[in-house]
This record gives sequence, structure tokens and C-alpha cells, in this order.
Amino acid sequence: MASFSARFVAAAAAALIFAISRVTASDDEERLMVRLKAILSPLNVYLLFIWVDIFRGYNSLIQPIRNVSTPLTVKMALQLVLLIDVDEKDQIMHTNVWLTLKWHDFQLKWNPVNYGGIKELRVSPEKVWLPDIVLFNNADGNYEVSFMSNVIIRDNGDMLWVPPAIYKSSCIIDVEYFPSAGIDLSEYSRSHIWDVIGAPATLVNRRSRIEFQIRLRRKTLFYTIVLIIPTVLMAFLSMAVFFLPTDSGEKMTLTISVLLSIVVFLLVVSKILPPTSSNIPLMAKYLLLTFVLNIITIAVTVVIINIYFRGPTTHTMPEWVRTIFLRIMPRLLCMQRPACPSVHARSACSRRTTRTVPQQAPAVLPGIGVFACGAGPSQHHPHCAAGGANGLEQRQRNVAAAAPVPLGTNAMRAIDAIEYITDHLRKDEQHKMHRDDWKYVAMVIDRLLLLIFFGITLGGTIGVLLSAPYVFQHVDQDIVLKRLVELYKQGDQLF
Repeated sequence: MASFSARFVAAAAAALIFAISRVTASDDEERLMVRLKAILSPLNVYLLFIWVDIFRGYNSLIQPIRNVSTPLTVKMALQLVLLIDVDEKDQIMHTNVWLTLKWHDFQLKWNPVNYGGIKELRVSPEKVWLPDIVLFNNADGNYEVSFMSNVIIRDNGDMLWVPPAIYKSSCIIDVEYFPSAGIDLSEYSRSHIWDVIGAPATLVNRRSRIEFQIRLRRKTLFYTIVLIIPTVLMAFLSMAVFFLPTDSGEKMTLTISVLLSIVVFLLVVSKILPPTSSNIPLMAKYLLLTFVLNIITIAVTVVIINIYFRGPTTHTMPEWVRTIFLRIMPRLLCMQRPACPSVHARSACSRRTTRTVPQQAPAVLPGIGVFACGAGPSQHHPHCAAGGANGLEQRQRNVAAAAPVPLGTNAMRAIDAIEYITDHLRKDEQHKMHRDDWKYVAMVIDRLLLLIFFGITLGGTIGVLLSAPYVFQHVDQDIVLKRLVELYKQGDQLF
């Protein structure tokens, strides 16, 4: 369009100079028309004379108004072609738009009847007065349009200018619900990242200022997959430390690993979102909640490990700890402690045996007296004839009637060694019982904290998801664009 106008003006100027040079001062207008018609086509001749007539005495620097008290009405429309980019960090929106400007210039009129029925003329924008259109919230300092397209002049003085522009505008991004943050959109190329919600245009205080608001909402699928779901899984993974056995030695390793992962996600969110303090994103709140819970998990894990490895030589279990964590809490948490092993019964039986042996030692030899724990002799020797209750009573009577036979030194030493071993086993068993009590207390605390942290994490996750109003809301772009196109067509009728 611009090249055609330039060629036409150059050809017209050359033809005009050539024609004027061929005529003398006495040539009148009629002879000039004859010579121009001989050189140019009739259409170009009429275009040339329209150009000469309407721009005679015209100044493109003067606003086309008859009276200074009468304002000039400029009608404006905006066509969004492409949403190039939205920089959330710097809060800048990069768009490709077409401006539509219409106004009336009373000086540029002609009668189509006198000029071969021509009703439109395309001229360079430098030749006519243009309204000053400035983007107030410009972010890069470039206030001009990208390409100076031709201006269309109609025979009644109406002017039409449709220049393209690429704008970088500062915008306010509502980061609270991250990642969930009149315009013609008939030629709009849909974005795979953003949904257009609305694009209203308003005239501010009836002055020469128009506000075009482009309301966008991010498509949440991408960040849901790469950010939200991993964060939720990590939040629940941090509770697995209470289910991990303390003997494995991996409790602290797991909690520290989850903590480092949460820190990485916090850094990712901080790089995406602008550093604003007006609103805190729900995603940042959830990450902060997970971070705090993980810090508390580390602290209580240290306490649990300390309790787990306590023993009777270093700590004495208070009675209130025994009552709460060994009697009350296991029933409330549906925990059942295994029954005591049979070694306790064997230990008690051994203690009873050691007490009866010295009484029988002067009368009977070891192994043929009263058998320990009521065992019959038939259980010890297969060739023994005595058996049952009668044999046992007869042997007891024989023992009572027999003369006492003192044991030797070796037998007494063996008995002392057996007593020493028995006492040592009894103390070791008591020591093990005390350690098992502390271990069971640690297991009860693990189960209690598992339930508490699960409830807090589940409640926080549901609360964050329900607080975001657009997480599960689908935006039908066909309906939105159709509505905006209808609004644009209604506004276009005003032109």
C-alpha cells in the first residue's frame, strides 16, 4: 500500500512537472488538462487533481477543527491479534495488536462527481494530521506504532487509519491463586498458556483516555503436573518418617531429603512470581506449610530417636510416661503390644529351683531328688521304674528317712556358678524389658504423630485446593471469543 502511494505520487509529480514544462505562461487550465490526459490515465488524472485540490493550503500540524472550543472526536478500536508473552516476574505483557482510528477532517473533502466518481484516497500518514495515541502503561519506552500504514481519506472528510503495533505494557498480576492468575478477537491466535476471560474498554471521565483491559487466566494443567502434584506428594511423603522403623537409621536421611526438595520448589516458585507483598500465592502458602511441618518433623524425629535408644542404665521411666504411653495411648491408637515371651516363665522357674536345691542337697544327689517344676523321673531317664505320683511320694519318704550326705566342693562351686548365671540372665532380661518399654513408647509417639501430621497435611491440601476458585473451572474460549466479537461488531456500528 505504501509502495503504491509512493509510486503514484512520484509519477504524478513527474507528470505534473513535465506538463507544466511543456506549457507557457499563457496556457490556461484547460490546456493543462488536455496535456495531462494525454500523458496519464483518466483515473490517475482525477487522483492527481484531488490531491492538488484538497492539500492546497493544508497543514498537517494543525488539528482539523473549525473552532477551538469544539473538541475533535476520535473513535478508536483495538484488535488483539496475538498474545506474545506474559512475564510474571516483571509483570509485563507483550501483545501484537491492530489499532483502528477514525476521525473527521473538514478540510479534506471533495465532490466525487467532479473527480470521476472517486470516493477514497490513500495517502501517506506524514501528509495528514494524526491523533497522538500513546500507551500510558508502556514498559519499554517505545510509544509509536510498529508500521506507519497509509491513511484512507473519504470524500466526506472521514479519516481511517489502521496501523499495527507491538506493545509491551505493564500489568498487575494477581498471584494469590497462582497457578490457577472493547477488543476484536476474531483474528486472535489462541495461546496455549493463557485463557482470555474478558477485554472491556472504557472511556475514563469522558476525556481523551481509553482503558482497554485484557483479562487473562493461566491454563493450570502444566503447573498442576510439574508443580502442584509433586508438592502434594512430597507433603505426604514427609509423614512416612513416622512409619519408618528407627532401627533402620534412615529417619533423618528421609526428612532432610524431603526438606531439600521443598526448598528447591520454593526457589522455583520465587523465580516465577513477582516479588510482591500485596498478596501471597496459595502455592507459596502451601509450600511454607509443608516446609514448617517438615522442620517440626525433624525436631520430633530427633526426640523419638533419643527415646528409642534409652535404657535403664541412663534413664528411669517415670510412672506418668508408663501410664500414658504404655497403657492409655496404645488402646486409643488401636495398638496391641505382643505378649511377654516364655523366657520369663523359665526365669521364674529357675529361681524356684535354685531355692529348693540347697534344702535337698544334704539328703539327695543332684538329678535324683525332687525334680524341678514337678517333673517326673520318667521324663529324665527312660529306664527309671518309678513314675507317676506314687513313685514321687515314695521317693520323698525315702529322702526324709535317709541320712544326710554332704555335697562335695565341686558340687557347691557348680551350684554357685549356676546361681551367678541365673542372676546375670535375670538382670539381662530386666534390662531388655526396660529397653523394650522405651522402644514401645517411641513407637506410640510415632503412631500418634503420624495421625496428627496426616490430618494437618490433608486439611491444608484440601483447604488450598478449595481456596483457589479457578482450579477446577474450565474456560470455553469459543464462547468468550464469540461474545467479544459481538461486542466489537456493536461498537463498530458507531463508526
